[in-house]
Amino acid sequence: MQGVTRREFIGAATLGSMAASVMAAAQPDLSEEFLVKPDELTLRLRREPGKRRLSYHNLSSSYGQWSGMCRTKLTELIGYHRPKRCRAERLRTCRTDGVAIEAWAMRVSDSLTLPAYLLVPRGDSATRHAVMAIHGHGEVEALLGLYDDYHHVFGLELAKAGHLVLCPALRGFGPLYDMAVSDPGRTLDYWGPSRGHQFTLVTDAFLFGQTVIGETVADLIRWEDWLARERGVRSVDAVGISYGGDLAITYPAFSRRVRRIYCSGSMGSFSGIFARCYNAPAHCVPHVLQWMDRSDIAGLSAPRPIRLHYGELDTPGPDNASAAYNETVEPALAELRAIYAAAGAPRDAVSMHVTPGAAHEMDIADLVEFLA
Repeated sequence: MQGVTRREFIGAATLGSMAASVMAAAQPDLSEEFLVKPDELTLRLRREPGKRRLSYHNLSSSYGQWSGMCRTKLTELIGYHRPKRCRAERLRTCRTDGVAIEAWAMRVSDSLTLPAYLLVPRGDSATRHAVMAIHGHGEVEALLGLYDDYHHVFGLELAKAGHLVLCPALRGFGPLYDMAVSDPGRTLDYWGPSRGHQFTLVTDAFLFGQTVIGETVADLIRWEDWLARERGVRSVDAVGISYGGDLAITYPAFSRRVRRIYCSGSMGSFSGIFARCYNAPAHCVPHVLQWMDRSDIAGLSAPRPIRLHYGELDTPGPDNASAAYNETVEPALAELRAIYAAAGAPRDAVSMHVTPGAAHEMDIADLVEFLA
């Protein structure tokens, strides 16, 4: 009581008694029904449309001027750095359906090796051309014939059709599901049996100004350079589905060897692929819609022929987290064709095929015909 007046003591005691009375009175009434529910709120958040400052249709420059500016900005946005050449070691070989499958591991650094499978067709005679077969969400092994899923084993099917095919494992998938699995106490996972889909590989990259898609583009260039040294390959066809389709239209912007592009289940606008179509974030590029969209990225490959493929049933819905054939496809196709026209490409350089009755899946017949 020393230093406290009688009035102050009585006042404090009164306030304490009042607070206790309020708490006692409130407790019996606090229940789940008291809490604010979503249906009491307005929850229709939509971003303002991206300004797309470097989209071709927003500029009056020539194709050459535009492509230089757009490629430079894309390089910055995805955090791409031209990789150094790397060595690879052949681990083992097997044969299936007349195709030799070689397992390789590339050493990128002392802390990272990357696997890939080289499919060598029967009667291969040191071909100077190869196919870069890029898987989507799932595993690279789906391209080899161990099992069938939406990829429909397109790596093996192309090799059976006579193509030399490289199937690289992508960061965050299959054997690379956790890029820190050899480092106890750390987790950089994406799509695999780890600790749930926290996508730490993606978020960690963002913290350092990188993106998973940018680092994966660098990996594809590494493998392309390796094909040139190991097999004397001079030209490459880029083929991918879903996330692999995103890569098939992105990585050629940094390649001089890509001759043709087959993109299945991708290439609509970035604007709806997460909130509208519920895609996973491997292809997320911060700020991209303030500068460009997928049509512009694909347009950097002009005049190289590009084929867009969709399944008729691959549309938005509560049970489809792909939804590639959505309402943004036709506008994106029109923009892409305008870019190709500005580059002086033939009218048929950009084509689209929709497979009747198909969902989010590769059309082997159309793919083989396009690459023939």
